Amino acid sequence: MAYSDFKTLEQIDNDLGITVKDVNKLYTTIEPVTLSSLFVDTMKVAFDLAIKIDTEMARQSLIVDNVLLELKRHADISFFVGNSFNVDSNKGLTGNLDAIISNSNNQLYITAPVIVLVEAKKSDLGSGYAQCIAEMEAARIFNERKGNNIPVIHGTVTDGAIWRFISLQDGIAALDSHLYHFGDGSQIVGILKSFLFK
Repeated sequence: MAYSDFKTLEQIDNDLGITVKDVNKLYTTIEPVTLSSLFVDTMKVAFDLAIKIDTEMARQSLIVDNVLLELKRHADISFFVGNSFNVDSNKGLTGNLDAIISNSNNQLYITAPVIVLVEAKKSDLGSGYAQCIAEMEAARIFNERKGNNIPVIHGTVTDGAIWRFISLQDGIAALDSHLYHFGDGSQIVGILKSFLFK
């Protein structure tokens, strides 16, 4: 079993003991960031191209990865794309991640604290919620093992154009039902930045 085998929220409850609750507009008041001109210029081409190519890989590499690069311009973080993150094979918490953000600036390997997990989808964001929550639980366990018990792990499921956010705290995954549209990307980067330690 691996992260990709988590298909339903019921499975998250039954297999991992995590309760999922619906919340709304958790992050609508977060201020957008001022975007770099490099990001703005890149996204003028990359966003439309990703939508036209319309594959999960195109959306990941042209939109999501550029968002992560922009976040790195705003904060001293590390992020990893496509890396394996094998935490607990007995629970099925193994496999490769679309993207993972650490509040550490160590870019050589994944270090605690892992704070944000990103799951990219071509469409049907709902199909990624369970997988993302499983990855978030793995991050919680990983941080705990490293002696870095941060209270909240964040996650996002996105097709690039629409972003849905999840927070995991005390065995409860709060799934924000609000659809955050990419727009120019400033609010999305702002939300991700707000998850980081000051």
